[in-house]
Amino acid sequence: MTKWFRNILTVLVLAFLFWYLISHWQQLKVLLNLQPKQLLLLYGLSFLESLSVARVVQSLVGTLGIRTGFWNMAWLHNVSMLLNYAPMKMGTLFRANYLKRHYKLAYSHFAAFFLYIMFLMTAIAAATGLVVLLIVYGISNNESKILAGVFAAGLIGSLCLLFIPLPYPKSNGRLVSALRNFLISRTQIAKQPMGICISLLFLIMSFLLSTFRLWIISRSMGIDIHPVGCLILGALGFIALFLSLTPGSLGIREFVLACGSTVLNVPFKAGLMVALVDRAIAMSYIFIVGGICMIWLWHKSPADFKKQLGPDNSTNTGSID
Repeated sequence: MTKWFRNILTVLVLAFLFWYLISHWQQLKVLLNLQPKQLLLLYGLSFLESLSVARVVQSLVGTLGIRTGFWNMAWLHNVSMLLNYAPMKMGTLFRANYLKRHYKLAYSHFAAFFLYIMFLMTAIAAATGLVVLLIVYGISNNESKILAGVFAAGLIGSLCLLFIPLPYPKSNGRLVSALRNFLISRTQIAKQPMGICISLLFLIMSFLLSTFRLWIISRSMGIDIHPVGCLILGALGFIALFLSLTPGSLGIREFVLACGSTVLNVPFKAGLMVALVDRAIAMSYIFIVGGICMIWLWHKSPADFKKQLGPDNSTNTGSID
């Protein structure tokens, strides 16, 4: 049922985006009118952002006792981002399988570090968005109050799952087992504060790079969004990645950014246009760079693109084996 729901939702979102692109092609032609220097800067920011996330992956995997090469993690990240545009979160499955085959990282530990990254991202984004919203924009209207509530809930929930001691559930079941594995591995990660600090530093860098990209796009389209306001949009973009109901959060992120732009006194349509152009930059980058990285990894190890996650390994609760 979940699979059918996601497939239907993906088709509906893609149909809506296709209709919107056709209906507003004149506005989106700004992407073709961007100066070469602007395009180079936007793609450069995307490249630096991918390197930052690769460093985060390397650091957090290192807290679990796994030593990886930085550039290998960069290639893997780009390939995973590309494959995430396929159904069933293929990029995440590929990353888990790759780390299992080459570095003996158990799937249970992969799930833990993957969730740890997501909760760190959510905490950073929610904290930044909440501070900017309260200090700069205030919460005088209903839209601001709702957004402040979303940021507060994201921040509190993430901090609780990251740092507050929680008892290990003892009952059986896939979800309970996954939560127990996460909490056990979380304890192991927490014993490596240096790795956590490095991850935080590079996640903040990734957040600022994505925010700067949004600001450049809005300026090139003649949409006046204050750089501080772009921090709110960047925060929403990070949180939207958690709502991966569609491949690559396609359509979800655009809708969330468009709604958030109204709090900044930017029309919904203008915010949606900025989000769509940002998506065009991100997709064109990842299809080119991710495709090159995929060819490289395929050349190094063709078997990685054939082996699938087995059902007997998906709930592995052992240590790194």
